[in-house]
Amino acid sequence: MYNTWFAALGENYQTLCPADFDGVSCWPPTWPGNESTHLCPQYFKQVNVSRKCTAAGVWEPLQNWTYSACGLLQNHVEGLQRLYAMLRAPGAGAPVKWYLHQRHAECLDRINKAQPPAFVRQGEFSSVCPMTFDGWSCWDYTLPGITAVSTCPKYITGFDSTRFALRKCTENGTWFRHPDTGKPWSNYTTCVDVEDLQFRQIVNTLYISGYSISFVALILSLLLFTCFKTLKCTRIAIHVQLFTSFALNNLMWIIWYYFVVGDLGTVEKNSLWCQGLHILLQYLMVSNYAWMFCEGMHLHLALVVVFVKDDVVMRWFYAVGWVLPALLATVYALVRAYGVEETERCWMEDSHSTWLLTAPVLLSMLANLFFLINVVRVLLTKLHPRSSNPAPRGMRKAVRATLILMPLFGIHHILIPFRPEPRAAGETLYQIFSAFVVSLQGFCVACLFCFANVDVHSAIRAYIRHLRRLRANPYAPSTAPSNTNTREACVGI
Repeated sequence: MYNTWFAALGENYQTLCPADFDGVSCWPPTWPGNESTHLCPQYFKQVNVSRKCTAAGVWEPLQNWTYSACGLLQNHVEGLQRLYAMLRAPGAGAPVKWYLHQRHAECLDRINKAQPPAFVRQGEFSSVCPMTFDGWSCWDYTLPGITAVSTCPKYITGFDSTRFALRKCTENGTWFRHPDTGKPWSNYTTCVDVEDLQFRQIVNTLYISGYSISFVALILSLLLFTCFKTLKCTRIAIHVQLFTSFALNNLMWIIWYYFVVGDLGTVEKNSLWCQGLHILLQYLMVSNYAWMFCEGMHLHLALVVVFVKDDVVMRWFYAVGWVLPALLATVYALVRAYGVEETERCWMEDSHSTWLLTAPVLLSMLANLFFLINVVRVLLTKLHPRSSNPAPRGMRKAVRATLILMPLFGIHHILIPFRPEPRAAGETLYQIFSAFVVSLQGFCVACLFCFANVDVHSAIRAYIRHLRRLRANPYAPSTAPSNTNTREACVGI
């Protein structure tokens, strides 16, 4: 590409028309009075177009020549140039494919402005590998037989920017060509840490497996809560909302890890659907903690305040559990969308705007801690042998379950500031621990609030007794299973 430039190296090389990217094609340095020929860009007609270098060493103006032979109109070319100028402006953000064009132009600037190395200017070697851009990185002049080294690009998903890519300069002073394609080839395989990639895939599998287990357990719990008419009370209604938010959240995480994290092509495209999925995940995450707050609030109201209308409480709980998280997620999305650099790769990268969601979550957990301390104080009073109004067994179980879930839910957020850097000591243990704790939260909720729920046990036993009576006397009148005790225990708390 730059052979004409090397032929011109000498005291008059600065009189050449410089290498130039016009928004469509890259034109090499050209002798004054000569024309440079270039193949039309990919995806257009594959014919040659020409551009003249004037006698003054300046490219002729764009309006005197066109890309019409390629099938591009003049206004299309001017639009591409305006877009390219905008993308090169300081602070401008752009998708990776446009960022590569910017990198290309920066490489051309280096070629134009940088002085060739002394061994090139002094003619110590008959030929050297020229400075060039391979689509990802800018490669400097390299001596024959030497392997050039370049930092791996950090904007390519899956690459480790602390590693180095390689490009071989052959003995005849030309860049190595891949035997299969016959084209110049840079070795970027060294940019991928295979062991780290395999570990990340294992972590993703742990997340998908854990969320799948939690999702199945939550769906089974919801079926139990909705199938038994005896399980109808405010506390169970709150359980149902909590389980619904968890089930939806786990399902979305399964989709996220399977179709987004597991597919680098989706991450690179940064489609609107994966950005929307990220926002939905954040909404459901906040909703989970909001309903846990409602669980703690209800226990506090039932044992401390006592006289509260259930229908009024549930209306407030619906607003806190579903509406408030939607408002917070909307603010988070608007703030993060304003920072262009934070909207790449399906919003997977860490962002300072995440604290707009984390702060309310931590506040809800502190409020829950206050509620539970007060509830435990009241329970200890009611558990006293001389207490005239002992707490129901179901209430005590619910308090115990909430006390267990509080640290389980909070430990992940508490450990965020202490998260090790990638590939640092302890990062492997942190990732595996987080995968188990976070993905199995839904399973723990189902076990503590449903599978270990005394009301659910009573309802199942009553239904089994009903089935046995029908089997023993199939001609007896069919009646719904009676479970007055369960209903009374549920309604009375």
